[in-house]
Amino acid sequence: MKRRTLNRLNDYFFKRLMGDDKRSDLTLRFLNLILNRTEKNAFKHVEFLNPEYNPLTKDEKLAILDIKASVDDKTFVNIELQVSRQNYMPKRSMFYISRMFSEQMVKGQDYETLKPVIGINLLDFNLFDDIDTWHNVARFKLDNTDKVLTDCISLHFLELPKLKYSDIKKVKRLEAWGAYFSGRCNQEELEVLLMNEPLLQKAVSFERAFLNDDKMYREYQQREDAIREETTKFNRVKREAKAEEKLETVMNSLKAGLSLELIAQITNLSIDEVKKISKQVNK
Repeated sequence: MKRRTLNRLNDYFFKRLMGDDKRSDLTLRFLNLILNRTEKNAFKHVEFLNPEYNPLTKDEKLAILDIKASVDDKTFVNIELQVSRQNYMPKRSMFYISRMFSEQMVKGQDYETLKPVIGINLLDFNLFDDIDTWHNVARFKLDNTDKVLTDCISLHFLELPKLKYSDIKKVKRLEAWGAYFSGRCNQEELEVLLMNEPLLQKAVSFERAFLNDDKMYREYQQREDAIREETTKFNRVKREAKAEEKLETVMNSLKAGLSLELIAQITNLSIDEVKKISKQVNK
């Protein structure tokens, strides 16, 4: 029998692992580390608000399997995974948590009763190319000051490819979780992570149970297939858009009288490809 493999950044698996009351201690630990909450002010209770695991919507389109929850003081949290680069990620995340914030308000309610909303985005790509740190936080601040206008909405972006460590034995607790979810550490390194952050052992134990559960693994594979298909469609559209953009650049450059050699250099096309387009334009 072929050995089953697992992508820990598959959102179906992630939600099974981190969005279940049976393993709420994992979720609380992860949240407290991200939010830098110590033993004194650590969240101690979490209530999951969307326990469904359906990988597809009613119209068979790919659904977003995020984790929505509230914690001790009724602060709301939204955790989302994203494996392929989406430059609009900050806007999308802001849209989701803004909606969670506004939906709290009912007619006649006092604004003081509104609770903060925290968006956490676990990303398998670099979103901020000009920033080296892997965990970045966005808050509402007054320009040219460190004064936070309000803590009602905040966004956390954890960019896993930026997580670097020269010595696995010295990784910090949150880094251990990042290394675990990235799937880039080998078995020996994983054993070290488990010693540094023992609660991860519970995650590994669930992994084994998940891989041995035929129903869950079948649904996981369906999710992987659906994500792969969506990614393929997205990349095809992106390639077509780039090709269209290059074609337009070549045509405009030809009209401007630029040499074929210069056009090839500008567009990263071969001279033959530029000549072919030139012949089509001159027909």
